[in-house]
Amino acid sequence: MMMKKWMFQHRFSLTVVLFIFVSVFSIYLTSLNGHIWSFLGMNNDGRFHVMRIEGLYEALKHGQYFPIVNISFLGGFGYISNIFYSNLWLYPVACMRLLGLTSVQAFVLFYILLNFCTLSLSFWAFHHVSHQYDKSLVFSLMYTLSIYRIFDMVRRFDVGEVLTLTFLPVVILGVYEIFYGDRRQWLYLALGMTAVIYAHALSPILIAVFILLVIIFRLKVLLAEPKRWLALFYAGIVALMLTLAYFLPMAEQLHHTQFKLTYSPLIDVSQSGMKLGDLIHWSLMDDLYIQNIGLILLLVAITIPFIIKFVKNPALRDFALIGEILLFLSTKWFPWQYFVHTPLNMIQFPWRFYMLVSILFTIFLASDPLRWFSQGWKKVLLVVVSLSLVIGAEQVLIVEHPDEYRTYSAFNDLDIYSIGGGEEYLPKDASLDGLISTPHEPQLKAGQAIISDFSQQDSKLSFKFQNANKARIDVPIISYYGYSAKASTGKVSKLTMDQANNGLGQVIVNGAGTVRINYYRTVIQKDSQIVSMISFIILMIGIAFQKKNAK
Repeated sequence: MMMKKWMFQHRFSLTVVLFIFVSVFSIYLTSLNGHIWSFLGMNNDGRFHVMRIEGLYEALKHGQYFPIVNISFLGGFGYISNIFYSNLWLYPVACMRLLGLTSVQAFVLFYILLNFCTLSLSFWAFHHVSHQYDKSLVFSLMYTLSIYRIFDMVRRFDVGEVLTLTFLPVVILGVYEIFYGDRRQWLYLALGMTAVIYAHALSPILIAVFILLVIIFRLKVLLAEPKRWLALFYAGIVALMLTLAYFLPMAEQLHHTQFKLTYSPLIDVSQSGMKLGDLIHWSLMDDLYIQNIGLILLLVAITIPFIIKFVKNPALRDFALIGEILLFLSTKWFPWQYFVHTPLNMIQFPWRFYMLVSILFTIFLASDPLRWFSQGWKKVLLVVVSLSLVIGAEQVLIVEHPDEYRTYSAFNDLDIYSIGGGEEYLPKDASLDGLISTPHEPQLKAGQAIISDFSQQDSKLSFKFQNANKARIDVPIISYYGYSAKASTGKVSKLTMDQANNGLGQVIVNGAGTVRINYYRTVIQKDSQIVSMISFIILMIGIAFQKKNAK
């Protein structure tokens, strides 16, 4: 009795300690013994995201606080990944690099931080609705330890999706409040979606599908309570204003530059649906080397059809059924071939829906609608089994794929050409192999000129030219929209993109002078950021006044 009383009195502190333990131990294979299990192939997301971090760190080190082009990629040619993948949530890990940590040390600490944030946000979101400490604890632990999430962390190293999974509980809470709870709390959806948009470009599409299904399930209620539509509209408008700093620069760049992203996508959505047998087999095995939902959530998926009629809570019932639908959408049974020429094709892999499936099934499991886990020891056993399955699955990775279990020094040996398998943000006619073999120096393509004193610092390039006569010179940067030679001296033309030479910048010069090229943030880039920042400040002031009035 005394022990229970003591634990109750100190439950917050004990929960924090538990969260720290799980944050570290659930990814033990990345942190404890000087080795890290990492799939380091050039086409893997892991190297790409590590280079994103490295590029932000280098930019901050040189006083560039909002870099547009990541110069760390491609040996100085640059890669405009920052337009399509926001850097917002990478600043903490980049600051760790500034404090002197190596790439792998900063990355591991970042992972531990993401685990802790996921545990905390998921606990808070569930407790906000249920007001039950024990169930909230079970949900936060089971969700954070879900196999697909751990797969994203230790196999794919997909930082974008891992960040989405961190903020997804806030999104689901917002959806719950708008469609099932207090519609006046629509702000949770607005803030959750804002966080997700700045984390991963594709996840909002998946969430939009989820919200559409919720609308279909709640259509009768929405017709009877039209103010819920208004709440959804408010959430959308606020999220849009807060993310203009992301969407407008991306749209501007897509308007001015032809990318592989839109002209030659790596894969279409119809090619990557899961076979049902594979989904079941890999889930039964908790195989972290390939995408699946894990044994526990597979059992939940099998159980739901048999017990759903006994579930009285409409949100819980709808979320469970929508989880089943999204699981179906991840398979080859769904006719994805009819969606190749729609925006849904951008998700590339239907099994990305496992993000939503994982949280929806975990909500159902933790809520325990039939009270199968009402006793405390059963809840503890459920969490212990989940953690044990994760640790066992990670150990299998090390045993079955020993070549991927590398030293920290190997991880720190960064590959500047790891731009992702799709090479999406290269100009449409560019070649990665061509860029690798291209000398990093100005190249005379036609006419005549003497070129000297080439130098580059970050996105700034300069060189001198003499005795030039209609000299066409390619400069060693990819000429994304925003680069300009306006600070040059002498007869220097406007900077253009040489489509025939990997999209490199090109100028035409005559006589003598100096070519100076730099990336200048566009009006849209600057103004959209100002609008989003002002919107955020106004929102915070509004929240503060609302809380003051409530008191």
